[in-house]
Amino acid sequence: MKRLFYLLFCVSLMGCGEKKPQKPANFVPDEKMVRIMADLHTAEARVERSLSYPDTALMTFNHYQKEILQQHEVTEEQFRTTYRYYLENIPEMDKLYEVIIDTLSVRESRAQARADSAALQVAAPIEVKDKKDSLLVEILE
Repeated sequence: MKRLFYLLFCVSLMGCGEKKPQKPANFVPDEKMVRIMADLHTAEARVERSLSYPDTALMTFNHYQKEILQQHEVTEEQFRTTYRYYLENIPEMDKLYEVIIDTLSVRESRAQARADSAALQVAAPIEVKDKKDSLLVEILE
């Protein structure tokens, strides 16, 4: 009896071993998933910044999410299946988010550079070459 119990115990322990999840058939490639997730995080930040009502914010974000998935030609089911895979495989999710964070940092740097460039253009003095033909000179004088 002890041997049977010991044998069943060992078999049950082997069955509890951690299995690495298999990538689903409709898996979204990593590069595309990075772009989708970066776009979703950007949309989420915009919604959070502009809307204060949670229900409205959720509806708006869901609308943006559908648009982003359509833009990347990914179905909601593909996205959810792929995201579920990453939730079950945390080390790969960590690697994916390292790239997502880098992507968002680059986007932020580019946006800041554009904003700085636009601010410089607005602050630049207006140069008038021909004072006789300029309405601006008449207004300023």
